[in-house]
Amino acid sequence: MRRVHQLIPCFTPGDAMGQAALAWQRALRHLGFTGDVFAEEVAKGLASLVKPASALRPSNDDVVLYHHGIASPLAGKLLHLPCAKGVVFHNITPAHFYAGRRLVEPLRAGRAQLAALASGVDVSIGVSRFNAAELREAGHRNVHVVPLYVEPERFGPEYADEDTTTELGETGQPRVVAVSRVVAHKRVEDLLALHAELKRLHPAAHLVVVGGAAEGSDYVRRLKAQARALGQVTFLGRATHGELVAAYRAADVFVSMSEHEGFGVPLVEAMAADVPVLAYGAAAVPETMGGRGLVFDEKHFAALAEVVSALTNDVTLRDKVVAGQRERVRDFSCAATVGALGEALAPWLPRPARRRARKKPSLAVVVQRYGATIVGGAEAHARQVAQHLAPHAKVEVLTTCATDHLTWANALPAGESQDGAVTVRRFPVVAPREMRAFNELSDDVFGRGTDLLTEAHWLAEQGPRAPLLLDFLAARRAEWDAVLFFTYLYTPTAWGVPLVADKALVVPTAHDEPPLAFQSFVDVFERPRALLCNTPEEVELIRARFEAPAPARVVGVGIDPLPGRPERFRERFGVRGEYLLYVGRLEAGKGVADLVRLHQHLVSRFHDAPALVLAGAGDLKPRGERLQVLGRIDEEAKWDGLAGALAVVVPSRYESLSLLTLEAFAAGAPVLGNAGSTVVAGQLERSGAGRTFELEDRDAFFEALKDVGERRAELSKKGRRYAGRFRWAKVVEAYLEEIARMKRG
Repeated sequence: MRRVHQLIPCFTPGDAMGQAALAWQRALRHLGFTGDVFAEEVAKGLASLVKPASALRPSNDDVVLYHHGIASPLAGKLLHLPCAKGVVFHNITPAHFYAGRRLVEPLRAGRAQLAALASGVDVSIGVSRFNAAELREAGHRNVHVVPLYVEPERFGPEYADEDTTTELGETGQPRVVAVSRVVAHKRVEDLLALHAELKRLHPAAHLVVVGGAAEGSDYVRRLKAQARALGQVTFLGRATHGELVAAYRAADVFVSMSEHEGFGVPLVEAMAADVPVLAYGAAAVPETMGGRGLVFDEKHFAALAEVVSALTNDVTLRDKVVAGQRERVRDFSCAATVGALGEALAPWLPRPARRRARKKPSLAVVVQRYGATIVGGAEAHARQVAQHLAPHAKVEVLTTCATDHLTWANALPAGESQDGAVTVRRFPVVAPREMRAFNELSDDVFGRGTDLLTEAHWLAEQGPRAPLLLDFLAARRAEWDAVLFFTYLYTPTAWGVPLVADKALVVPTAHDEPPLAFQSFVDVFERPRALLCNTPEEVELIRARFEAPAPARVVGVGIDPLPGRPERFRERFGVRGEYLLYVGRLEAGKGVADLVRLHQHLVSRFHDAPALVLAGAGDLKPRGERLQVLGRIDEEAKWDGLAGALAVVVPSRYESLSLLTLEAFAAGAPVLGNAGSTVVAGQLERSGAGRTFELEDRDAFFEALKDVGERRAELSKKGRRYAGRFRWAKVVEAYLEEIARMKRG
């Protein structure tokens, strides 16, 4: 199994090289490579994304790409690795840009180091033609250009931090924004000189500088003193992604005075944010701009102030510049990076295997947990599909050793086992999840504009991280006609689909929840061969969220009801009188706590209120009057309980199918469903076999329950009739059709 690892000097929030490594990791997955990012210095809290450089132990078949840093000791480490090696060159520029400055000697040392690497690497990559020329000048032979990429969607107005937008919106205009570290070679003093000239034309002009600064340095102190003297200068410091987008989108003009750009990521970001760019044409800047925006080669600040004024006030000129920049941004797509990176790594690309003639199709099912003890959810759905496809295909499941979806603790042995005719391969999870810390991270991330690093960090902490599963998937891809992924949300799918996109079928189980807004899930929804959805509502949600989703069809799930015996359920669990039933995970996210509160209000108002029976396990330990918590129950008990319930309650808002709803219908039980779930509401509307309710409206819940109780016999018939549509024969036929379509190419 060949992996492509990346080695970088440091990995910290806001560091462009770290962002580039994460972006390339995504591109490498598109090429079929697994691999990790290793760094000499890793910021606290990011260990789930990046490993320490000391842990790098590549095999002879692996490739290591070193992102070169000035005078980094990692260059020596690279040369001693027993594998194919590459260097990625970002941002050293010719020494004449630094004449008379302190950076000359470090730059010379860095270039000497670059020359020393020339004979020891197998491939050399510049992120621009400018950098590639420097590599050739340093003696490198197998040189390629692989541009960095920017996702323009991340710079739309919805990503802008509201507080920063308001704050900057109250400043004067024209508003000039610059994004760079506050260091000498970024020439922040030139920005101040331009600001002084602009204020002569427009006294209300404002300058905003976004980027980290070495506070306390003489250079920064002098700059800030000069800024105070000029007035109307804001140093935002290191910004979150939302703050950065707000700054871009608040700008009348984006200005770069930098003399040290090997690529110029902020230039592309500014273009993606639809702000006119005015940039000094040093190093790779003209190449990055590609004839778009406005590039100048002499710093005549009075003349540049006139240009800023024109770009601010001349709407026609501004629109023309922005339109050209939009075209240029398309050149820096992920697809362009993947293509160029594929050419650079051509000798190591996985070789396409010849198709084998098989009597039965071969299918891999990828799911985060698997087993008979896992009740409900996508995991139970995956097992049902695998078992029903097994008579028609050779099916093997790739999953983890975890049984607990909260901790991902390894509870089952790694290796191969059988589940009837299905082969199950389990892979260990490398780190458990700490839910309190993860929930705090989610609170920080959800509903805000996020960059690639933030989303990748959330995904890594979400887990389950099972790198051996991904390695196996990439190495054995030729053995399967199709790879079926269950649920979009977890890393086996998010990181696995790109590895086998041409063979991927995804059962996304998507519902309207905060992570669905993440740009990181584009690969899951747009790159597979097909999306196999559970309901029409899920298809519409996906089409509304993603610009170019893969072809989608409603496949659903089959229902094979067992004959229910309510009296057996009552006797086994001591249930007396009428009862409402919930079966599933006992978690706040499933609406269970809200359901219990509603039920306790019901009991306090009505002496003959039905009991509430909760079957399942989870972190909630609900207590109350006329409340019974049964824990996990087996299939027989579930169908017995469904058959005898006055109604089954589905309190969750986040559902992509609600198997419980369909099972209740099949057993003849009406359903009370959360009106906030479009999927459950849709099922109830189409079936006519229940009522919706609002979790916050007690009276509406009571009225819905009363109506269901009075019309139970009528609703039961409607539910059984509707459930008759969901038969496994139809579901299996749909899956086999998609697999056959994939085999035909």
